[in-house]
Amino acid sequence: MAHDPYSPCVCGSGKKMKFCCQDILPEMVRVEKLIENQPEAAEKLLKTLLQQHKDKEVLVTQLASLMTSRGGHAEARQQLVDFLREHPDEPRALLALADLCIGTDGFPASRRIVHRAFQLGVRQFPGGVAMLASAIAGQMARMGCAMAVREHLALAVRLAPQERRNSLLMQLANFESQRTIPYPFRGRFSLLDVELQDETLAKEEMRARKVSQIGCWEPAAILYTRLVEKVPQDGALWHNLGLFHAWDGRLKEAAAALHKAAELIEDYDTAVETEALAQLLDLEVSEESYGVVQQAVPVHSMSALLTALDNDPRFARVLSNDREEQEDGSRIAAEFELLTAPLADKLDPNNLPDVVADVTVLDNDGERGGKPRVLIVALDSEIDAATATFREVAGELAQEPEESDRSQLSRMPQPCRLFDWKIHHADKLGSSHFRQLDKARLTDALQQWLETPLESLAAKTPVDFAKDANNLVKVGGSVIVLDVICNRMGYDPDLSDIRSRLGIPAPSPIKAEAGQSITSLPLLQFGRLATDGLSDDQVIEFANRITLVRHLRLLETAIETLVQRPEALKKFSPMRGHLLRATVAREKNDLKLASKCFDDAREAAENEPDAFRTRLELDIRELSCRLDDPHDPELPQLLSEIRERYFIKIPEIEEVIREELVNSGCDHLLSQLEKTPGAAAGLWTPESEKAGSESSGKLWVPGQD
Repeated sequence: MAHDPYSPCVCGSGKKMKFCCQDILPEMVRVEKLIENQPEAAEKLLKTLLQQHKDKEVLVTQLASLMTSRGGHAEARQQLVDFLREHPDEPRALLALADLCIGTDGFPASRRIVHRAFQLGVRQFPGGVAMLASAIAGQMARMGCAMAVREHLALAVRLAPQERRNSLLMQLANFESQRTIPYPFRGRFSLLDVELQDETLAKEEMRARKVSQIGCWEPAAILYTRLVEKVPQDGALWHNLGLFHAWDGRLKEAAAALHKAAELIEDYDTAVETEALAQLLDLEVSEESYGVVQQAVPVHSMSALLTALDNDPRFARVLSNDREEQEDGSRIAAEFELLTAPLADKLDPNNLPDVVADVTVLDNDGERGGKPRVLIVALDSEIDAATATFREVAGELAQEPEESDRSQLSRMPQPCRLFDWKIHHADKLGSSHFRQLDKARLTDALQQWLETPLESLAAKTPVDFAKDANNLVKVGGSVIVLDVICNRMGYDPDLSDIRSRLGIPAPSPIKAEAGQSITSLPLLQFGRLATDGLSDDQVIEFANRITLVRHLRLLETAIETLVQRPEALKKFSPMRGHLLRATVAREKNDLKLASKCFDDAREAAENEPDAFRTRLELDIRELSCRLDDPHDPELPQLLSEIRERYFIKIPEIEEVIREELVNSGCDHLLSQLEKTPGAAAGLWTPESEKAGSESSGKLWVPGQD
């Protein structure tokens, strides 16, 4: 096959073929054919070619790739190192060596070669840099460096070719939606503006910004370290240095620089947010933490074991998915909660016991050889006692667990422990009641936080530390950290009363500039965003961003602003907007507002092509919401409407509704589903609804297209 000598070279260097690989093109075509079926022969040919053409980086990178694929990492590395000694600035060889080093030594040991590869390869091979950045993000996730994960993924998205960009965008969106990660770490941070009078220093600062834009955060930090030595009182320099360290995975260095920045930055709110970020990073590296542990206990005689657990009032059986299968083929036979106190015959609904441990009983399915065992999940401080209690009840039905049967599932910063509880959900009380219990428990926990000595406040309580006006930046930062901790544990309280009691100024509002992207703001600043000055597009962007982040209080702000903007709501999707508003109302136990939101959603969907199906979805959503209060006076009427509207047309819906009532502890409402005498029979299809007559079309049920 003929090749135009002035077309781009097939090796991907970007050079014309005439000035690149034309002299070895036949051999390279032969190599490509040999790789598929005779990789050893391809490797041998590449070695021969490399001896003849020692300056061809395509030969050494291809050879290193073949060696790596057969496990010859050391040999591949040596080939690349030898080549780079003679040709130190060849970008593809640098990228190949960086990729190899990351895979074998890890990123921390490979920083220098990686950042050199970034600098020399970003223009000619942006896709290669994107691939490395994505790999580094994976390693940073395992190291617990969330800010570094986010920035490396964002870098990969910016540089990746179009065919790979969508996949990386999905990875980034998935990362940003992880509630187990402190929400400020899931967004971007902006470098502060720096004003330097010295022209030489200003050029160095600009140079650091440029290398930071291509992910070279260690070189940027080195340049900034020199700058802060010469201008030590510039808070913006210290702030940016802290970000470079955090993006590079150096959390301790990042926290130290940000603490220093918070002391020097004059603007109170910026200083507080900087201090909050420093305290959050301190928590990530602190040894003061607690864990969630899983203990496996081998068992036998499954029916006898289940009987023993059912008969002990300390164990409460909960609904389980019997079809769920484990990796070894065993299946869930039952699930229990081990409680802090035995269940009484008559429970006090306002004084329910807490859950000490979750207990899952796994049975052998008889086919794949799964081992019968019990999995006990509890806090590390309680796992031994929980295991002992289970073995006491199980007796000879439980065997002695081995050391390998225990594993750690996760670790959390110690301050989270104050907000870490699980109340036993007794039947027939409804989710609304448990939200009230959680709210009361949260109020007590917030009071306890005010009276708890914190490491971030020199081992003093927030109340005592705030008495000195010089400490208000640190105290303000600790309140932001409190908000982040609560969000991480599933709560988003209004902390304005906490701020008032500590004498902290209310956060100053931020006015977005016309045309400014809301995602350009750090998530720490979203609580200060002045929504009344936002354009419709900015309101939509704000709502979308907070929906992904899942911060209930901020979502309420965004959605309440959105529903007041008809044009913005239309662009956003009225149905989606009203349902999000219903979600917020439900979480706040405002079922009256939630019901109004469902009515608004029905009105918005009235003229949609599939209005009947949409109405069914909304009715079932509202039913699920109202079942949070089993004694909601509107429930009988809603059930009656559902029965009359859907049961004849879609018979399967009746079973769905019955199951929902039973699972929600609302058996007393089953009588509302009794069919009315003389009701017409028949099946409903979408076509029959449009035609106004019955049809023999396919039966439709929710969730089926």
